[in-house]
Order: sequence, then C-alpha cells, then structure tokens
Amino acid sequence: MGNKTCAIKKFRTHFSSFGEIWLFTQIFLLIAVLPFLFRFLSLPRVMKMLAPRNFRVCQNKDLENMKDKIIKFTDYILRHNLWTDKNICLRRSLVLYHFLRKLGINVFVCFGVRYNGRLSDREAKKKLEGHAWLLYHGDIFLERNAEVTKTYTMTYCFPDKIE
Repeated sequence: MGNKTCAIKKFRTHFSSFGEIWLFTQIFLLIAVLPFLFRFLSLPRVMKMLAPRNFRVCQNKDLENMKDKIIKFTDYILRHNLWTDKNICLRRSLVLYHFLRKLGINVFVCFGVRYNGRLSDREAKKKLEGHAWLLYHGDIFLERNAEVTKTYTMTYCFPDKIE
C-alpha cells in the first residue's frame, strides 16, 4: 500500500488541477494519434484538422501559465514516448501549434529544408534534411536553438497568412 500512496503523491505534485491532468491526457493522445494520421492523410489535411475552427486572440490573465504547461507537457511526453523517433520537431510543432492556437496564441507552423554535409569528390549529392518550427509575430518561437533553425530555408508555412 505504501508504494501506491507514494506514486499518487508523486503524480499529484506534477498537476495542480484536474484541468492540467486533462490537458496532459489530450496532448498525450494527440502525440499518439499523429503517426496514424500521417499514414493515411496528407500533411495539409492533418494541418487543417489541427487548426482550431474559431480562432481568436485571447487576453487571458492565465495565458502565460497555460502556455508553459502546454510546452512542459508536450516536451515531457515526447522525451519519454517510446513510439516516436528522434526527429520529433514535426510532432512537437504540430502539437504546440494545435494547443497554442486553441489558447488564442497566433502561432504558425513552418517547414524548411537545408543541405547537411559537404559535397566531396566521392559524394554524388548532399543530404537534404527538413525541420519544422513555430513562428510568432514573424519570429522563431519556442525553439531551443533559433540560430540553427535560421539555417533552414522556409518552404511552407501554415496558415498561409503571417501577420
């Protein structure tokens, strides 16, 4: 019985309300479902599904706290999720996009590419790699290393209109 009580206490220290538990569960479920959506739907279709229907900028006093919880829960789940590969930028960007837009934060998901490595005499071609990130007010948003993100050439941004 002592182990169960300890586990419950530890669990309760990470959440201050049922709403936070519900948010964590929703983020977890979206992360779990995304691979199946990608398998059967195109990226533009998935993006449209993740876009909140009635977006409006919110001026909630608790906005910063909720934003921090969304980021914390998303990063925690992606770090500890056994089903995701090491390239989590797409899932992270889409999940943050969905929940931050629902919160009323006007973010955009951007996709870009760059060449990785140098072209040597022995190589036939450079390796092309992609990255996904968020923009907020035209600036790279919530990236650990914005300078690295700037090395990618943006190829697509959703929604189309950036304010």
